[in-house]
Amino acid sequence: MRILRPLFRILTPNRHMKPIPLLLTLGLLPVSSADEPATEPTITKTLNEPNKRLTDAYEREDVPLLRKLLSERHVHNNVFGHRMTKEGFLADIESGTLVFESYETPEIQWFISEKTAVATGVIHDRAIRAGKPVPATRFRFTRVYTLEDGQWQVLLFHNTLLPASP
Repeated sequence: MRILRPLFRILTPNRHMKPIPLLLTLGLLPVSSADEPATEPTITKTLNEPNKRLTDAYEREDVPLLRKLLSERHVHNNVFGHRMTKEGFLADIESGTLVFESYETPEIQWFISEKTAVATGVIHDRAIRAGKPVPATRFRFTRVYTLEDGQWQVLLFHNTLLPASP
């Protein structure tokens, strides 16, 4: 947590990030209304919904939905060290250069402030890039969400390979 504090100071002016460990499940509850008080479980449920929609959209290659879920300022730092814009990333999916055969986030932890949320966890996926299978299927990721026009959108994504299990 100490290592991440400087990042959180940059991302949010109020510096009140709250870690919430969570094992993602399939049974997601509805998003709360704006009139309800924002408690940690309510916020976590609110964020689980766009994260689940995002991972499902990757599997289905649903570019129109991904356009809505990714911020216009989205930056995608992939495992190969390439920095991609939203349009460049979506163009790879649309053209078939990047194909996700499966994509899930079975482990996720949230750090939440008023208009910024940081998710970190593990991705299990099978993907093909430029006609060749991506050689790894497990990644550690960081995904930064921002609240834009009342909707949580992905501003930044970064992942790195996890070593093979011993």
